[in-house]
Amino acid sequence: MNLDIKKECNNVMVIVPHQDDEILMSAGVIRVCEQNNVPYTVVMVTNGDYGCIDYSKGYARLKESLAGLETLGSNKESFEIMGYADTGMPERESFLTHLYNEKNEQKIYPSSCARETYGLEDKVEFHMKKYGKHGDYNRITFEKDLEMLLEEKKPDVIFTTSEYDMHGDHSGLYYFVCEVLDILNKKNGYEPKVFCGLIHSCAGDDNWPERDTAVFSCPQGLEENSNYKWEERMILELPEEMKKARGINNLKYQALLKHETALEPDAYEFLMAFIKDEEIFWRVR
Repeated sequence: MNLDIKKECNNVMVIVPHQDDEILMSAGVIRVCEQNNVPYTVVMVTNGDYGCIDYSKGYARLKESLAGLETLGSNKESFEIMGYADTGMPERESFLTHLYNEKNEQKIYPSSCARETYGLEDKVEFHMKKYGKHGDYNRITFEKDLEMLLEEKKPDVIFTTSEYDMHGDHSGLYYFVCEVLDILNKKNGYEPKVFCGLIHSCAGDDNWPERDTAVFSCPQGLEENSNYKWEERMILELPEEMKKARGINNLKYQALLKHETALEPDAYEFLMAFIKDEEIFWRVR
């Protein structure tokens, strides 16, 4: 089934955990919104600073996201930094999975470089913007930040990562988004549409997305290991300037190139496999 941004969306929010996820999953969504004057916000939850003992990696990756979005025609006013930690991919290491499962909502989960939110000098994080101070790396602060952000922006359509994603931050983010939407629904009846995209599938990053194809194939094991049905996916056909045949002139490719930190040799083929003629999602709410 085709996804028509112009028809279905009046105010879009893309919520992703890490720098480059917004390009891999939803560069086409962002571009189509930009082209058709559909209001949108790209929300970056973590600073992507895994393994770094200072802020240098986080600063670099946030700037790379801004550069990638600028390539798509966006600007920093459409970008919100939440400024939380990136502590690893497996669920046992994942910051967002730890936070979601934590019973003590005040317990701080430090990263290798911080215990509280941070942003850029010329683009502060959401908590700083609202409260004039950094926010603790704990469950209650993150949940309240996300709740306030959704209340403020009131998107009618949300694109975010999937509960079936193999990265703990991706699945953890999904659960937080659903939790906060349930809170807001009880509070004021707010009920946006929610679409989820896969980045790290159960087939493994070495196998999916399939390399050198113009369309996505069904990840091996997807239907056996999730509630997703391949035939129920929503397909966004990308604009001509983002089609795979454009090669190095492809706008999604050019935006992804801005993410120099992520483009390590062992990840390059995986990341470039998202350069296709389409983006795919499942509607979950």
